[in-house]
Amino acid sequence: MILDVRVESRTEYLSKLTQAVDQHPQSEAIRSTFREFWSHHSYVRVISEAGLPDEAFLLRELLARALRPLLPVDEVEGDLYVLMDSLNLKESDARWLASLPDPLVGWWAPIFRPSRSSILASCKLLALRATNVALSRDLIAFADDEDITKSGFFHLPSVVEHVVRHPEDIDRWEEQRAACEAQLLTVSQALANKGSSADLIFRLRLLRSLLGRIHQVISLERPGSDARKLAIALVHGFAAQRRIGTVLSVISRRFARSVVERTGRAGEHYIAQNATQWRFMGLGAVLAGVITAFTALFKYALASAIHAPLLLALAHSVNYAVSFLLMQAGGFLLASKMPAVTAATLVDAMEDPEKDHMASLRAISKTQFIVTISNLVGAVPVSIAIDRMFNALRGHPFLSSQEAEHGIHMLFPHASLTIVFAVITGVFLWLSSLATGWTANYLALHRMATAISNSLRIRDRLGPRRAAKLAHWVRYHAPGSVGFIVLGFLLGAVPIIFELFGIPLEVRHVTLAAASLGYALDGARLYGQLHWRETVLAFTGIALVGLLNIFTSFALSYLLAIRARNIGEAQSRRFLREVGRELLAHPFSFLLPRR
Repeated sequence: MILDVRVESRTEYLSKLTQAVDQHPQSEAIRSTFREFWSHHSYVRVISEAGLPDEAFLLRELLARALRPLLPVDEVEGDLYVLMDSLNLKESDARWLASLPDPLVGWWAPIFRPSRSSILASCKLLALRATNVALSRDLIAFADDEDITKSGFFHLPSVVEHVVRHPEDIDRWEEQRAACEAQLLTVSQALANKGSSADLIFRLRLLRSLLGRIHQVISLERPGSDARKLAIALVHGFAAQRRIGTVLSVISRRFARSVVERTGRAGEHYIAQNATQWRFMGLGAVLAGVITAFTALFKYALASAIHAPLLLALAHSVNYAVSFLLMQAGGFLLASKMPAVTAATLVDAMEDPEKDHMASLRAISKTQFIVTISNLVGAVPVSIAIDRMFNALRGHPFLSSQEAEHGIHMLFPHASLTIVFAVITGVFLWLSSLATGWTANYLALHRMATAISNSLRIRDRLGPRRAAKLAHWVRYHAPGSVGFIVLGFLLGAVPIIFELFGIPLEVRHVTLAAASLGYALDGARLYGQLHWRETVLAFTGIALVGLLNIFTSFALSYLLAIRARNIGEAQSRRFLREVGRELLAHPFSFLLPRR
């Protein structure tokens, strides 16, 4: 078989085969046999399915592709689709087909060319499938006019059938295709403005693929058409249709862009634009540190009171989530939460030529600096003060001598896994920002706030004023709340679940670690065990935890944002070099606001 021949020798092998057929006494009979084989009714399936998703929904398509290599196939004798699918065609086969010389292609083209009936059947199947997908309720909802009879896809099957039967009316197909593409563009723009869905993006891509395949097949009826383009598309389709990554590549980038845009809009509220905002955010960050001091207190209390691992995981998760939600309700900033959302805002400035991205980075850095310091200023002294009050009431510090010693030593950079745990915690912070962006995108896509405020049922039960307040909360606070809840469960439950499998994992969250260190330092001092060297090492660990929390979360968000927004590698590297020069020339401009 020709596929068993090395790619570089195939053209020569095919030329010899062609010459042998021409020189054979039964040359025409051999060609007729070839044509008869390719005129099998399953050729319609090859044309209308090769390389196109089998399902109209993303999850079902991913599941089908994942299971396809594991399940046996009923290899029906003579079924061209099954035969070609079993050949395990590769991209190199498509490239070889594209490199064939024109005389050789001209000899074989009439053999592989589909008949008029195959073209008609294939185009009708493709058009009917496109119409079925395009006229689904959720896609129609994005149209300017919900009258489905005005959709470009409504009359697509009849137009396609007419053009196949009357090739001279090819202009009618071009008009219909343009109308369908315009409708897809309208939906695509609506998704960009209102929020995206991975499933809707998948279906838009499917519809464009179906229109493209119809165009390739209909074009075969044009005089002088190049059938090789369709053949290359089919081979390329068979080579790619087993890969899950083929489906996810474009969809993930498009969906990530929508999530990043929603996250970037939230990030604008985490950036101080002047010294007044800088000081105001700093004060709010101090109060967030105060709340964290109580969070650390409850963390220690829960750990000593609850011994069942899963109950303890739930208790820690609720403790963290409630603390974070209190911060959000009060408008208090947590330093570790900022990098994941401000990175998207920075990339937005990089993409917009009218924005000064270096000024945006300075504003982000200054705000991050004051919020981080203020969190620590609120967390450490308040935790020490709480411990002193506990000592005055109970006659001993809140932590035992061993717990205080462990609380200090676990932050030593050289004698613990603090650095690794800090990086993992940074990943948790990034994941929580994705939950925030996904929630914002979902609520925008389904117009949840508007639906709540206009719902007669909700207005009847809650009253117009409460319904309006609920809609306001959903629009402005629900995404952040979901992100904080996810973060609480990541910090509280994941380490304990890992420990159940024998994998040591601890949380190293800078503000929480600083508050916990306050209790440990005060306890060690009251027990007479505090040494300056250990204190310096512990605070060095806190500094590294803060840097790694912030850097990891920011870096992951930055990489996702530049990928989602198609910012080139060269532009990203140029920006990083510019940042390096600015840091060397004016380091304090990234930390303190101008007077």
